[in-house]
Amino acid sequence: MKIVKIWDAADGSATPGRVFTASINQETIVKMGEQLDYLMIGVKGAVSTAAVVIEDFADLINPLTIRYAGDNRLILTLQELIALSIFYYGKRIAIGENTDATGTDFFGGIKIPLYQKIETGKDLVIQADRSAVTNIATETVAITGYYDTGEVGKPIHCVRIQHTTSGTAGVETLGSQIVPKGKLIGLIVAIPNGFADGNIDTSVQRLKLLENGEVVAELNDLADAVALADLDYVTPSPLADLVRPYRAFDFRPAGFDAKAKVLTLQLDVQDVSDAIVILPVIEMI
Repeated sequence: MKIVKIWDAADGSATPGRVFTASINQETIVKMGEQLDYLMIGVKGAVSTAAVVIEDFADLINPLTIRYAGDNRLILTLQELIALSIFYYGKRIAIGENTDATGTDFFGGIKIPLYQKIETGKDLVIQADRSAVTNIATETVAITGYYDTGEVGKPIHCVRIQHTTSGTAGVETLGSQIVPKGKLIGLIVAIPNGFADGNIDTSVQRLKLLENGEVVAELNDLADAVALADLDYVTPSPLADLVRPYRAFDFRPAGFDAKAKVLTLQLDVQDVSDAIVILPVIEMI
């Protein structure tokens, strides 16, 4: 086992990570073991002038991209990375939300699954696009690679799909298929309008998964979605506010074979013309 810093400040520095005041272009992750099992990520920003709610701070990384041998493996925003981390591992993250005009916002303990064996002549690369956040400065990002930990896992593919729902309420069939990279073990859907006190109409009220045109999963936003945090509409925690838009559907352990069969989605839209994001979580086989 080996644990290696990928992005950080120099040893002895008071800066808790690599300076992230501009986008970081594609860089190669140096091979330090046979397999890179996962990354641990932390992000911090200094607050000035006015408090910055955690949902706004999470716009800072937009997106993080990881490629292996030229193939996109992960393309996710910071908020989506957190949703994936909680969904895949079932563990909470460290989170700090500023409530006045001085101090910091931060995230830590974001665990991102890779489980990628690194072959000679094939590069694993990483880049982070920065999106400026009002009243946030002196941003830093820290990323650590965990090699050969003994954890069992298969390479993960999770690339965001942006979509605007139909302008008419009812069933909408998406034209594209789930990328045929392996076994679909979960779907995470970010919706701007979900269940709330006094609201029952959601951007995606029901979701169907089709396998070669045949319905194999009928999912209900209320019954089947897995909560990523305890949601409280009266006094929500920063984490609850952050992950409130995400509806996670867990297909483990069996999953659905997206490689041998064509997987497509149907959405039952009850809050029309909403900008949603779909995150298919795929174990590569």
